[in-house]
Amino acid sequence: MAQYINPQQLMHNPAGPGSAAHYSRMTNPPAHPSAQRAHMPAKFVLPDGKQLVHLPRPVLFTPALESIPPITFSTNGFPGVRVRDVLKAMVLVDRPNDQIFEQHGWRTTNVSLEWPGYDIRAANDPSHLRMNLIVDGAPITRNRLAGEICSLLWNYNGKMQGKPITRGHEQWALHPDVVRVSDVWLLSLHYYRSVWVPEFYIKF
Repeated sequence: MAQYINPQQLMHNPAGPGSAAHYSRMTNPPAHPSAQRAHMPAKFVLPDGKQLVHLPRPVLFTPALESIPPITFSTNGFPGVRVRDVLKAMVLVDRPNDQIFEQHGWRTTNVSLEWPGYDIRAANDPSHLRMNLIVDGAPITRNRLAGEICSLLWNYNGKMQGKPITRGHEQWALHPDVVRVSDVWLLSLHYYRSVWVPEFYIKF
């Protein structure tokens, strides 16, 4: 007598593309965690079922303490965008042409990566950027902003290669054997008094 074999059992990833679980995730993306005015979740699940881990933030930089609403980034309705894809212009974030600073009337602002474990040296801090918000005579767009943040991380990564990291933060070291920029996702940007701080997640 022939034995019935469930097709799901033959899949390398039963929750991957082609599965009911994958279809459910793709058609029902979760609410963007940055829009909840609460602590970011410790982990986040991608459409393919892989988990991302939240990059820790100092206690003063938590969404519950931000002074104005965050700027969020998503792709195809799903929260987040991979840094590598932005840098290679392989993806447009959702609502890419939104001029997200237009209502503030600002011409420049400050962005700081606040990457845990590395020494910050004020004026020479390579994780800090004074960003122009007017590009070619028009307010910067959401997609251009994502590119600026990802470029800041890419340049910072290059400068941190071989630099020591504070004990206890070794798992966040920007190093090919630990955290690679290609494994980082940008979810949002949050304003705390005078500086914007991005929220990153990492695939280990």
